[in-house]
Amino acid sequence: MSEYAKTVKVLEGPWEKSAFPNGVETTDVISRTISTRYIQDGYLCEEVVQREYRGEDYQDTSTSKRIIKLD
Repeated sequence: MSEYAKTVKVLEGPWEKSAFPNGVETTDVISRTISTRYIQDGYLCEEVVQREYRGEDYQDTSTSKRIIKLD
């Protein structure tokens, strides 16, 4: 995966240490998923981004959805 190496700047904490130690993606990972919940236009929303590794390559997918209208 060295040909896809990319430096990533992530704030300190457990997430950074697990996913990007030393600013580099970890190896021997099959997939990685990030789920983010946020408020937009009066709705609670969720975005899910997934990266599936396939040998020396990977495929990214993302989905966004509204969960519920907030009062």
